Amino acid sequence: MITMNRISLIALMITSLLVLSMGCKSTSYSGFMRNNKAIHVDRPIFDIKGVRLSDSTVQLSFMTASTLRTVDRSIRYVDIFIGPDEDHLNDSIMVNPTMAGTPGSDETILFIGEGLWDTPAAKASRSAVAEVAVVTATDHLIFITAIEYQKAEPVDLRPFATAAGDSAIDIGVMAKRIFVPQGEYLPTSESFRVLISDGKGSVVWRSDAGLAFLSVVTLVEPQNANAIHRYVMPWDGRDLGGQKVPDGEYHADLIIPSRPKSYSASISFSWPPR
Repeated sequence: MITMNRISLIALMITSLLVLSMGCKSTSYSGFMRNNKAIHVDRPIFDIKGVRLSDSTVQLSFMTASTLRTVDRSIRYVDIFIGPDEDHLNDSIMVNPTMAGTPGSDETILFIGEGLWDTPAAKASRSAVAEVAVVTATDHLIFITAIEYQKAEPVDLRPFATAAGDSAIDIGVMAKRIFVPQGEYLPTSESFRVLISDGKGSVVWRSDAGLAFLSVVTLVEPQNANAIHRYVMPWDGRDLGGQKVPDGEYHADLIIPSRPKSYSASISFSWPPR
């Protein structure tokens, strides 16, 4: 990943036969991009996480589905123009694609990107605004998103809920290791827990119900920085009594039950899977 000012980026993009306007408001391109114009979308396609580091620079990262609802679905790359506010998007980060997930399943393949915002503007900022260009072979989409800085966590969790046929759903998280804190461990053989609630907030199913886990100390995966581990739990749409749940919206709490601190995320989904 390369951080540079806007003028340097334009020079590089021209060399690559990709020409961006100074405001990144209208982008024309040639070759495999078929001279299409950039389209602004009202909602962010994905969230960007910003973490303030000890040297006052900002680490940016995201994980998102690798495909869009476009003619050519696969994301080729992402460019981020960033600044302290929407009127000062003077720095840019070019993001090269990294993929992770289950081969052969678009729903569980993730497009992963990260970059360091290390200019004087980054160090002086308290929050940020980013104009993000997402490019496929046939489409160029742009969205604007606000970034509130977060505290760095040992593991970055991105939840997913994907259909596994007509009668089951895979619920889980993609866990990206940021750093390994001292003393982190799993106290039993249970490495991942899922609690599913209905629209009233009542728990209808949980993965640890009635199970006796071994009292064995293990490590939390992944262990290497920037590595990704897929935690997943299948659910067949039945409650703790074995009865089919009604159709509707459900909520899943996803937990890695580690010590001294657990890691968690949540996601809402529809049943039956669509």
